[in-house]
Amino acid sequence: MMKLSELIAAVGDDKVEFQNLDKSVETMETVKDGEGSRFTFVSVMPFDLHGTDKLGLVVWPDRKRVENAVGDWEAKHAKAKQAQAH
Repeated sequence: MMKLSELIAAVGDDKVEFQNLDKSVETMETVKDGEGSRFTFVSVMPFDLHGTDKLGLVVWPDRKRVENAVGDWEAKHAKAKQAQAH
């Protein structure tokens, strides 16, 4: 099976967007005796009779590792911006 990183590389990193469901979820509930969860979220992705403009995929990475990776990325880019300003 193709890895997510291979798919993104094949599609083109600049052609992929992501949306943090934590920031767009409207409702969450447990369904069927705890065997699953139902999420309702708002997306900025337009749609028509054929579906959304872009394909949506749900990916469940480790929360703490994502927080750390995003924090590291933001710190790195903040330092780069500071260096450019001087």
